Amino acid sequence: MSTGRSDREKGWTPKPRPDWVSRINEEGRCMDIKSVVPLDENSLIEHAKANTGLSDFGDESWYEPFKVLIKSLDEEANLNLMGRLMNRSDILNSLEQRLKIEDTYKKHPEIDEQEIVKPLMIVGQGRSGTSALHNMMSQDPDVNALLQWTASFPCPPPEAATYNTDPRIALCDQRIKQIPRVVPEVTAMHEFAAELPIENPFLHFFCFRTLTFFNGFGGYVPSYTAYMQTQDLSIQYEYEKRILKLLQWKNPCRNWVLKNPAAMMEFPALFKVFPDIRLVWIHRDPVKALSSMINLVGSLFWARSDKPAMGEALAMYTNAEASAQLLNMPIDLLENGVIPKDVLCNVQYQDFMQDPVKVAQTIYEYFGIKFTDAAQQAISKYMADNPRSSRPVHKYNLGDSEQIKIERKAYKRYQDYFNVPSEI
Repeated sequence: MSTGRSDREKGWTPKPRPDWVSRINEEGRCMDIKSVVPLDENSLIEHAKANTGLSDFGDESWYEPFKVLIKSLDEEANLNLMGRLMNRSDILNSLEQRLKIEDTYKKHPEIDEQEIVKPLMIVGQGRSGTSALHNMMSQDPDVNALLQWTASFPCPPPEAATYNTDPRIALCDQRIKQIPRVVPEVTAMHEFAAELPIENPFLHFFCFRTLTFFNGFGGYVPSYTAYMQTQDLSIQYEYEKRILKLLQWKNPCRNWVLKNPAAMMEFPALFKVFPDIRLVWIHRDPVKALSSMINLVGSLFWARSDKPAMGEALAMYTNAEASAQLLNMPIDLLENGVIPKDVLCNVQYQDFMQDPVKVAQTIYEYFGIKFTDAAQQAISKYMADNPRSSRPVHKYNLGDSEQIKIERKAYKRYQDYFNVPSEI
């Protein structure tokens, strides 16, 4: 995998911060912020226990990655005051929710009898339309999608009768929208709301085994990245399944529609835990998607650090050579029969943009799922009510012709294999 900073990363510069954020961080520069906002093991664990009145975190698989993570955040992420506050809040919530999850299972072991049957999972390169496709497909009233509020606060388990009125929705909305309050430019790149679908690695928070969040939202954590590359990745998927069972216990569904772009580099672990999973891969010009991704990753880092650094830790998202390797990995698995070709439905981004409802119908037909009138009506209404033009335009640097030529060469195998058209 490529090392060092990509040309695109070198060309990225952060936007000016809102005045209130700048003032908070300026005040932090005259404080001992590591003491004021500690990220140490004892403080975090004891506060989580005190806040919940619980003490059993379940099996020990979370503990070592937790320790590696907080040390990496504390020593490597160059967090400013706002960043430390945001990370401490996120980690405390992860600890508290894990305590509640394990307590709920202890009181109701029958939850484990729930079955997650043939879930659909959307995958694809970052900034290729995965979120838009996920948002659309989640409108089917017969499916469950992992929403931001259920992913942030899975306990107590959501109930069908109060699913749309649960008070946690308002709390989650305030918390998740802190990100665009701190870095307003991300509103042009991604939507943040409690009732929107979110990707599965948010469930991996609770076992502290997710590079997607802790190395994207949380900050630059190279030692945590190196540690996770040595781990059994099936552990986080086992815990993901544990939480999905809990979430459908009192809110049953015909099917789950999930999303996890990072799963492409974890397919063997994913299929080990979810052997009947069905994949929907949306394909977009990888050069254009890469240039868009730099803005998102850089902005998320800038939310928490005055010295944002992507580097090797996020090369798979910001460097053409590295991300091309990521996109090529599933090709080898498909050709070797590790992934059966019939469990993968391929969707072109341009087709989705031109006729999203037809794409949804195509996906359902591919997997033999009935595309009901209710699903079609809900999806059509959502797309009409939520045009992309209702959000700010995301402006980003597409790069010069020579850079695009080099990147196009790196992505050639992927584009040829899946017939992905070039947009630039």
